[in-house]
Amino acid sequence: MHLARLDLHQFTSFRDARLDFASGVNVFIGENATGKSHVLKLLYALTESVRRHVRGEGLDGRRDEPLESIVREMLLSVFLPDELGRLVRRVPKGAKTATVDVTWANGAALRLELTTQGSLKASLNGDLSALENAVFIPTREVLSTYPGFTAAWLKRESEFDRTYYDICVLLGLNPLRGPRDEVRRMLLEPLEHAMHARVLQKEGRFYLKYEEGGEIEAPLAAEGHRKLGMIAYLITNGSLTANSFLFWDEPEAGINPQLVRATGEVIYGLASIGLQSFLSTHDYVFASDMSLRATPETARFFALARTAEGVIVESGANLSELEHNPILDAFVDLNARERAALARPAGST
Repeated sequence: MHLARLDLHQFTSFRDARLDFASGVNVFIGENATGKSHVLKLLYALTESVRRHVRGEGLDGRRDEPLESIVREMLLSVFLPDELGRLVRRVPKGAKTATVDVTWANGAALRLELTTQGSLKASLNGDLSALENAVFIPTREVLSTYPGFTAAWLKRESEFDRTYYDICVLLGLNPLRGPRDEVRRMLLEPLEHAMHARVLQKEGRFYLKYEEGGEIEAPLAAEGHRKLGMIAYLITNGSLTANSFLFWDEPEAGINPQLVRATGEVIYGLASIGLQSFLSTHDYVFASDMSLRATPETARFFALARTAEGVIVESGANLSELEHNPILDAFVDLNARERAALARPAGST
């Protein structure tokens, strides 16, 4: 059951926006401060809030929490605002209320009303009892900081938002029993081939076991390998599976462009088994690779652009259908400056 649509009114940078999603891969591009991460964090917070509510779960081991209580705590701990009302778009003489509407493919819907005073109303309609788990992968990898992180986060104030805690909880799950099935083998082989290593956990620490060189502690491994290692382990322990959701903020961060192809293979591989993903990127290589793999049935690309009236959103089946593409604009400008530099006489500035 995939997310079908998100409607935003006066939420953070957005005055009014509607986003219609693909059931497979959804990629967000845009300059800094256009709300890409906000969209990913919002969808994650609300999807997980609803899943926990319909299953009678609360946060951090609590049971049977009201939906509004779960949503409030998720928004506060994921966005880390000073107060909840700060998530309402702040403009002179602006509206005092933000609304968020999330619609799933079966017609079920969640509506939020949030005021600048911090009041929150949440209403849920439709059957979401079959909703699967959501996984948020933040920009910074966590394999190297995993040991002891969850206990420390629960006990003390932290600069890390809840997405870091939640991903560590999932990484703490043991691998599924038995040999790899065909699906996991299909998903893991591109990653392990690219890293020349497999990821494993022993006594609360992560290691990468290389084809040559033996086991390396996660903090000693390359950052790109640690990021791909997170994905590999989440596949191994069943956290990323059919009908679940993946939210990945800047997959390319810390990853060498040569590893981008393996990243794209696993993302579209996950889409082929029914997982829906949402990705934000600033990287030309990653965005282009995702676009080259896209079909109208599997993917949707969103360009976010800031205007005086708030952030506007356009979408297309691939990058070529987008009018606003700051990634391509930057590369065109760089190419023009390189040509100009090569054309200057030697010794000139």
